[in-house]
Amino acid sequence: MKEWTFKNDKGLSENTVLAKLYVKDWETMKAENTGYLFWGAVGTGKSFLAGCIANALLKQEIEVRMNNFAEVLNDLSANFSEKNTYIKNLCRVPLLILDDFGMERGTEYGLEQIYAVIDGRYRSGKPLIATTNLTLQELKNPQDTAHARIYDRLLEMCVPVQFKGESLRKRTAQEKLGRMQKRIKEEMR
Repeated sequence: MKEWTFKNDKGLSENTVLAKLYVKDWETMKAENTGYLFWGAVGTGKSFLAGCIANALLKQEIEVRMNNFAEVLNDLSANFSEKNTYIKNLCRVPLLILDDFGMERGTEYGLEQIYAVIDGRYRSGKPLIATTNLTLQELKNPQDTAHARIYDRLLEMCVPVQFKGESLRKRTAQEKLGRMQKRIKEEMR
């Protein structure tokens, strides 16, 4: 994700300004324990802009940890005996970014782990940025108490930012297909 920088941003997201503002106002965001909740459809640039924030802060020598939530669950499963240490390390860094939040919806174990991470981060008083394909409506109206406990903390810590538009991945795939079709036509001449 080293290429996920504001310099490489193609200006396709209306939320780039908010991402840059987060970096510019980092000290205030940290002091006020304010994060972002980037939500919207698949492929709309949520992870990319979260990565831009991470890389801009890393460039300023601010420690940031960005993990895909599936990776966090795998790490917690593999190192169950060291679960508390792992969660404490997630809560220690000045900024934690959890990509693909909401992956835990199907399992009780996953819910327990995400609660432990979110609650630990909440208690640490340090900001969190999360990306999710869940809608704001789903987050505000959870299906049960287990989800409510997680989502309530998340919505207190993070300012919701909606990402709209078509999938940038679909656009990229179409561009690649177009280039390949052009090469094939040229080769056949």
